[in-house]
Amino acid sequence: MRRTAAALAMLAALVAPTALTLTPANAATPKPPPVYPEVGPGTAFLDHRALLAGYAEPEWYEANIPFLEVPDREIQDVYYYRWSTYKRHIRYTDPATGDIITEFHNAPGYAAPLGGIVAAAGHHVYEGRWLRDTRPIDDYLTYWLQGPGSGPKPKEEYLNKDTDDWAHQYAWWAADAAYQRYLVTGDASFVEGLLPDLVRQYDKWGGQYDKDLGLYWSVPVWDAMEYTASSYETDPADPYHGGAGYRPTFNAYQYGDARAIAAIARMRGDGALSSTFERRAASLRDALHRYLWDPERQFFYHKARADLDPQRKLVSTREQIGFVPWAFGMAKPGTEKAWAQLLDPQGFAAPYGPTTAERRSPFFMRDALGGCCRWDGPSWPYSTSTTLTAMADLLNDRDQDVVTAADYYRVLRGYALTQYKDGHPYVAEAHHPDEPRWIYDARGHSEHYNHSTFDDLVISGLIGLRPKADGKVVVNPLAPAEWDHFALENVPYHGHNVTVLWDRDGTRYGQGKGLRVYVNGRLAAARSALGELTARVPAAVEPDRSSRPGNDAANPYGTGYPKPFASYTNGIDNVWDAVDGRIFYDDVPHSRWTNYRSPNPGDHLGVDFGVPTQVSDVRFYAYDDGGGVRAPASYRLEFWDGSAWREVPGQARTPREPGAALNRITFPALTTTRIRLVFGNPPGAYVGVTELQVWSPAAGDTRLDAAVTEQGVPAVVTATFTNDGRKPATHVKVAPAVPPGWSAEPLGHAETPVVRPGGRFAVRWRVTPPPGTSPRPDAYPVRAFATYDRSARAASAYAHVEVPLDPASYARVEAQDTFTADTSAGYTVHQPFDGEAKPATTAGGGRFAGSGAQPFFGLVAGPAGPSSAEAISVVTVGSFAGTGSPEDSVFVGWVKDRDTYVTAWYNNTRKQSGINVRVGGRFLDTPGDAPLTLAPGDRFALVLSGDTITSFAHTGGRWHRLRTAGIGATLATPQAREGFRYGFGLRATSGTITIAGLEGRAA
Repeated sequence: MRRTAAALAMLAALVAPTALTLTPANAATPKPPPVYPEVGPGTAFLDHRALLAGYAEPEWYEANIPFLEVPDREIQDVYYYRWSTYKRHIRYTDPATGDIITEFHNAPGYAAPLGGIVAAAGHHVYEGRWLRDTRPIDDYLTYWLQGPGSGPKPKEEYLNKDTDDWAHQYAWWAADAAYQRYLVTGDASFVEGLLPDLVRQYDKWGGQYDKDLGLYWSVPVWDAMEYTASSYETDPADPYHGGAGYRPTFNAYQYGDARAIAAIARMRGDGALSSTFERRAASLRDALHRYLWDPERQFFYHKARADLDPQRKLVSTREQIGFVPWAFGMAKPGTEKAWAQLLDPQGFAAPYGPTTAERRSPFFMRDALGGCCRWDGPSWPYSTSTTLTAMADLLNDRDQDVVTAADYYRVLRGYALTQYKDGHPYVAEAHHPDEPRWIYDARGHSEHYNHSTFDDLVISGLIGLRPKADGKVVVNPLAPAEWDHFALENVPYHGHNVTVLWDRDGTRYGQGKGLRVYVNGRLAAARSALGELTARVPAAVEPDRSSRPGNDAANPYGTGYPKPFASYTNGIDNVWDAVDGRIFYDDVPHSRWTNYRSPNPGDHLGVDFGVPTQVSDVRFYAYDDGGGVRAPASYRLEFWDGSAWREVPGQARTPREPGAALNRITFPALTTTRIRLVFGNPPGAYVGVTELQVWSPAAGDTRLDAAVTEQGVPAVVTATFTNDGRKPATHVKVAPAVPPGWSAEPLGHAETPVVRPGGRFAVRWRVTPPPGTSPRPDAYPVRAFATYDRSARAASAYAHVEVPLDPASYARVEAQDTFTADTSAGYTVHQPFDGEAKPATTAGGGRFAGSGAQPFFGLVAGPAGPSSAEAISVVTVGSFAGTGSPEDSVFVGWVKDRDTYVTAWYNNTRKQSGINVRVGGRFLDTPGDAPLTLAPGDRFALVLSGDTITSFAHTGGRWHRLRTAGIGATLATPQAREGFRYGFGLRATSGTITIAGLEGRAA
């Protein structure tokens, strides 16, 4: 195949493992991307640093948030705390997906890929729309509507059996949130670009639409509300998963989304689509009032589905969900009396409320103090957020005499008081409505729970900044009339800065008396008394998305490449936490690397990219607990030149001396496979890093995708360059990056003179491992990089060449037993948990069996252990208990004792596989479950490769890769492997489980 000289030169530069590539002296080095957005012209009435006292990385807040001063200490303190909570939950995933917003710091098993949970996504967008940096919410909406969050999920009970993708696991208001965010940013092109996805998201709920009633049905748990009063009433046998019916929540979300889609379609000039969705909205609104409004009890109620109640009566209990229609403008005039229940002591009123069910209900607080997570009375910030949003909309949009601005402040202040623990601002899952304590607050799980809004309620409700699409900003404060002052400074709005100032007598801020609105630092409108005030703003400035830097060190999967490494890691820390995209400065939750108690005077922390990668911008966020872990005394940034570590030349450091929080090092671009930071310990302490990042410039209007289109040895890799911009991309050159020693031969031209808007350019390579080698079974990383327009750059995410498993490639047979004879004397059975007995075991007749009439769990260590950190443990499946009970499982791996084992497991009841690694009684973090079905005669294996394990299953005549996990030094050295044996596990609720063979091999 003919190869151009330019293509060969670029290929050599990218794949040569021993060559250092620096930017040529006569070439322009791209300016490092800014860490934070520019604030731009605005006002400076408040002391920002004083307001941020105690918060790590104050520069982030100064660049991103509106600053608030109010004469209510609790509301003000919680306001800044909630921005810190939101910051904690901005998680960078990888260059392909970018940022997502998380709900829990540590994703539970029912989360979508990369840890997203769609239940509170609407709240996340409402809150995050006020950030100056638009990328996190851009990426987040794209994640749910186009990216991994829109991908398929199992239709299973614990993940919502009624839907088949993650973006429909829970009900949420996708289009409404995207449109309300547009009203703040003024960024029309972005929301218009989402229109097809928003329509698809809306229409896919059609399976839950009842044509007879003209309403959507849902199950409370998939409205993010389990154990509701309506569930207890209509489906008492299953109040967690049960209670399917027609709910004010889901129907209001669909109404809000229909109205938003109609508005976005009008923006795009699609009158037909707009009319269609306006009609859908009107029909839903009529049906809601016809079937879910009770004119006698003056409230919106849940109505059971016919399979639970053939008469489909309204339930007896008012629930806080009855206020949701007002949050989307759905409630018709004449229904406002419902709001009297919010203030009624027998309704929803509570000092730490509102309650989620009315007090007069017989289901109020049913089982609420006996376990998580009841929505039948406790105070949930999720619901309080929606109710206060609805209340602010009611007070702004409707003349009524049921509730007042003073009531809004009273409920908001109660909500602020709820968000405290031990005298400090704090938010968890749910709060006791009458006592100052969180009742659902699990350690390492619920801290700083991101499931609600607060700052949006202050900005758009209390201060009253009501976003518009017409080049205006309306301010209508719901603040107490007796307040003498308040300020909301430099709100990002349509690409400008808006400040709202109230100073009754002009002495607080020295700018004059009354209510004043500033735009870009200039007075734009004023009035003498509190009330509605409108100001004009210049035309919206759309964010510049031409540059979209990527973090080449990020790896939220905890396996594969990029791979972190360290010379020493404290036992309770994990080196993978340093590249997981989470920046925590908290002790709990835990996400950091430290060298605490290291015997070394200093240690290193680095990243192995797996392939040659251009780097020029390294950042590390130092963890400082004020005690045993502090900012480093010194550090040295080094790169691997193919044979030795060398210090990176031309470094510029910010700050000059290492400090807590962000430290940044920029330098002329170089290409390498690995970088590392060598830290010097501070006196009497150690070093911690919550995140290590390696940023590289990349364009935002192009995409580069890499895929292994033909697996095997050799493999074929295809890279596709896509021009999403508005102008042609010229001089496009694409090259692969493969592991050191591998080669890539182009199968066609690797460059093209132009790729027009909307066009694509695909390049293929044959990728081959080093000659004369037999690579171990693994997923070997490959990437693609492109240059165009002479200086622009694009990078792909990682793809992987799969080298299939062949146990015979591990030449040294160290354990082999088909149990034709009684070899049980060579095996030791360990009991991992006191609550499950050891099984009765027998060996012989072609099987090793474990049996019991009660729950049992035995981990069985064989007579030999692995002699190398390159090893494989294999079991052949015999039979399962087959009782359909929760535990019916086999394990494979290496066993030391009851508290220390490295295993993969398969559960025959759930048809799932996963990894369990326990060291000294403590479980290591491992990836989630994988679907799998094993039958008698199938094989199940765990492969060890240094600090990594990978599970495989042999079904249908071939090996399938399942899950990979990093295990650090658990089995990496002869000393660490001492006492470990090739082994397996048998676990069942009752009955008998057997295996037909054990094989252990090493390289």
